[in-house]
Amino acid sequence: MAPVIIPVLLAGGIGERFWPLSRARRPKQLLPLLGRRTMIEETLARVRPLCRGPVRPLIVTSAAIAGPIRAAVRRRYPCHLLVEPRSRNTAPAVALAAAWVERRYGPSVMAVLTADHAISPAAEFVHSLRYAASVAAAHDRLVVFGIPPSRPDTGYGYVEVGTLLDRHERETAYAARRFVEKPDWQTAVRYCRSGRYLWNSGMFVWRTEVVLEEFRRCMPGVYRLARAAARAGFTRDALRRYYGACPQESIDYAIMERSRRVAVVTGHFLWDDVGSWDAVARVRPGNDLRTTVVGPRVFERNCREAIVVNDSRRAVAALGLDGVVVAVTDGAVLVSSRAELPRLKQHLAAMKADGRFRARLF
Repeated sequence: MAPVIIPVLLAGGIGERFWPLSRARRPKQLLPLLGRRTMIEETLARVRPLCRGPVRPLIVTSAAIAGPIRAAVRRRYPCHLLVEPRSRNTAPAVALAAAWVERRYGPSVMAVLTADHAISPAAEFVHSLRYAASVAAAHDRLVVFGIPPSRPDTGYGYVEVGTLLDRHERETAYAARRFVEKPDWQTAVRYCRSGRYLWNSGMFVWRTEVVLEEFRRCMPGVYRLARAAARAGFTRDALRRYYGACPQESIDYAIMERSRRVAVVTGHFLWDDVGSWDAVARVRPGNDLRTTVVGPRVFERNCREAIVVNDSRRAVAALGLDGVVVAVTDGAVLVSSRAELPRLKQHLAAMKADGRFRARLF
């Protein structure tokens, strides 16, 4: 019998690389970047086949956006929320979620997903997720989905695969040899050619008792704090104490890179982390000149490899642009070369320090 899987969605970030559409009060997860539904709705719809009987997805999010997320999903997608009073990166969020899942459902298989990835087809993803759950349950492994790279990309982390652990039909699982975070261009090219490296998708599947044991070994302080929060019933005060005492650390660095129990399952589905404006051109169709237009009231002519997004009441005309992003809201406009996009967060930091721009713009 296939194990029951509890979906856990991490949805605490803002997604600054999608400024000016994405801001503190309207983060990327609440934007319809892929179609008519918001990204978190797309994710919840994708995991709905897993939610049998009493199982509901658990969303871990920040206090600043818990209200908008709850309002966006409450009617169509029943779920639970864990609200972080402050951000401490993904490791504390995962430890707390594992303790929460275990307290509510008993020892379980949990899938840690993010609320803002583009994945298709959904049925293939669910099939791969169930296979990953069977590997996690049978081999006591921390499973990460590895995506075969379609291009050299310096913005993604990579995982090197080792010996074969399991095979079922076309699904395969390997022992992980090592993780590499955002290599330079030449290294990324070499990784793509080797066939031994996959993109680290940041999506994980494991048994709660296995990941909590790894926290006990690698981050004993966080483990004790998560157990204390569970004993206190995850009250608001308990969460404040937990996040007040936890260090800021990613799950990749804190656990995955240090564990000897990591397996890699190859994802047989299309995946994009939708991390910046460039991703819009990958996940939404463009015209003959590879220009992508999103939103109403846009007049575009003779633009090449441009991205034009209108989320305002204004009319926007884009003429003869080459390799440019134009993103328009009622309060702010971004005009940038696509080559400058990797530095957008640095530019936003400079804008915030400038003093001429109101905090609500960010």
